[in-house]
Amino acid sequence: MLFCDTVQDDAGAFDTLSVFCSQARGAGVPIAIHRRSLPETLDLGQRYDLASLVTDISPDNASGLVLIGGDKPSDSSLIRLRRLMGGHAIPTTYFGQFDSDQKRIAAAARLSYAIGVEPTLRDTQIIPGLRTGSIPLFASKAVNSVAAKPRLAFILPNVDAPETVSAIRALSTSRVFDVSVITTGQGKGQWADKLGAGVPLWHMSEVLPRSLAAQIDIAIFCSEPLQWYRFNALVANLVGNRAIMVDATPDRDWSALPDGIIPGTLDGAALLTWLQNDILPSTADIAAAMGASKLRKALNLPEDLAIAAATPSPLIAKSAPNLRHEGKLVFMPTNGVGLGHAKRCSLVAGALEDPRRAVFAAFPSCLQMLNNAGFDAAPLVSKSPHRPNHANDIVNHTRLSTLCEGAAGLVFDGGYVFESIMRATLDNELPSIWIRRGLWQESQNNSVALDRQKIFDRIVVPTEAFDELNHAAPPAENAVEVGPILQRFDLGPPDVSALRKGICSEIQLDGRQLVVTMLGGGVAADRRAQINAVCAHLASKPDVVHVLVVWPTAVSDPAWFTHKNTRVVQTYHASALIAAADLLVSAAGYNSFHEALYGAVPTIFVPQMAGYMDDQRARARAASERDLSVLVEPWEVLRLGALIDECLEGRAEQMRERLRGTNLPPLGNSLAARTIEEICQ
Repeated sequence: MLFCDTVQDDAGAFDTLSVFCSQARGAGVPIAIHRRSLPETLDLGQRYDLASLVTDISPDNASGLVLIGGDKPSDSSLIRLRRLMGGHAIPTTYFGQFDSDQKRIAAAARLSYAIGVEPTLRDTQIIPGLRTGSIPLFASKAVNSVAAKPRLAFILPNVDAPETVSAIRALSTSRVFDVSVITTGQGKGQWADKLGAGVPLWHMSEVLPRSLAAQIDIAIFCSEPLQWYRFNALVANLVGNRAIMVDATPDRDWSALPDGIIPGTLDGAALLTWLQNDILPSTADIAAAMGASKLRKALNLPEDLAIAAATPSPLIAKSAPNLRHEGKLVFMPTNGVGLGHAKRCSLVAGALEDPRRAVFAAFPSCLQMLNNAGFDAAPLVSKSPHRPNHANDIVNHTRLSTLCEGAAGLVFDGGYVFESIMRATLDNELPSIWIRRGLWQESQNNSVALDRQKIFDRIVVPTEAFDELNHAAPPAENAVEVGPILQRFDLGPPDVSALRKGICSEIQLDGRQLVVTMLGGGVAADRRAQINAVCAHLASKPDVVHVLVVWPTAVSDPAWFTHKNTRVVQTYHASALIAAADLLVSAAGYNSFHEALYGAVPTIFVPQMAGYMDDQRARARAASERDLSVLVEPWEVLRLGALIDECLEGRAEQMRERLRGTNLPPLGNSLAARTIEEICQ
């Protein structure tokens, strides 16, 4: 394995280093950056870029050292390299532009003193028309992805140019192309104001260039070439992928390239007609010409790196053997405790034609439940107060990326698309599916979800039981609605009676009626007041057995154990308890809500509400207005006792009869699984 480092310590040096190392890794070079090389001042995006490229392996296990950064090493970088090498003299290649013998001698002498070995100096090839600087530029591994429509990207368009804005709008509404815009960080916000959520927007540093290039079949260049290695790496990968490249700059700023770029226009109507009539019919010929062009040959891997690529290295970490198999589907449920998402994913995975394809990446709270369901699962790291913020997600990015090696696809279930998910999906060029909530709060900020839905090939939306709840999700052209996804228990009265008898025997209580309380994991709100109210009220009813369900990873209040006819049960199998209940007191999360409806279980719903959650209040209200359940607001604690009595004295049985007579949509477990299998062959 090669070590890779920079001889500079300026602000952009480690951005360039991450891109260079990513390009080499993508071209098959076993190369990594040592963790001790990285400064503490990296921004969050740089930390994500570097996460899967760093290593802690000792220098004495490295086969060589590759240095980039210019023809004059900085003093601070030499000190860092000397400490890193620690006396280990390993073969070193130093790329730069040494335009005089004096510069070559000076650079070699300074490096020799620092690292204890005479470096091999390589002059970086200059490519006409590209402002490459002194860093070797080469194409990463070619990507041959197939999309339903040609994917057209406008590269660094001018947001203040009306003609450009009109052209992007014209092509994005034509339905001929999937149009995106690649811009700067500041420009992304400006373009969002111009175009809304209908056009996917990327900023240049959002993901690594080889991942970004894989999203593009036709590139419309709207600005002149830049001396920015990240930008030039994107261009190199477009060439390597045989993408169609169009020079739409007014002054033909890209005309100095050896070949491979086609003059074009930013007149929207003319551009659309030209692309349809002249370019699309000739796509294969243009791609072949690009593959044979002087430009493509100039972007070959440097000889030193090509030799390393041909030498397999056992030092690149691989995921655990039991999680590595052909055709695997990686499921990642997340958000909050994540149990509801994990359960939904396990039901979909169980409906696959071969459930053994499914492996999970999940938070510790979900691992036992997934293992009990028969699935292997790799642990992710939960959020903590440590700095920098999102430090856990950077670790998860590395773990998830490793797990995704060789996978057939990734399935995410959650409300917030973390950067680890986006990068693991794109870096591994995976088909991807988002099992996305259908019920959003009207006041909710969905900007991140709307922006990152661009990475998914398909969005599976499990519908709600009632029509008025199925129109609140952000729109998506590639969305597929399926019926509710849940575990259904079809139990007759004898089965319910036997189940209840078994529960009472297990918890050593006996009574005429069974009440189950399940108010959630307390992520969105502290539910102790409501739980204490239920426990205290039922303590005066000797003929009632009260089962209080808490997740095994949740914290229990000692007061709950003091009530004589309440038993606190820590379990992942709450569905069976719900099916046996005469009355359920529950939050209105997706799983518990629908399990109560489809199981015809009379329920008092106490919705949990927080800014990041789905609209539990709307869900509970829809059932209450149909007299299928009772809605109690979280602050109406004093109402709970009276409503429990009312339900146990007859109202619950009336609700049960109405539930049994209600026509509910068919379940969507199987359709969701078929949709995933269609995308992830």
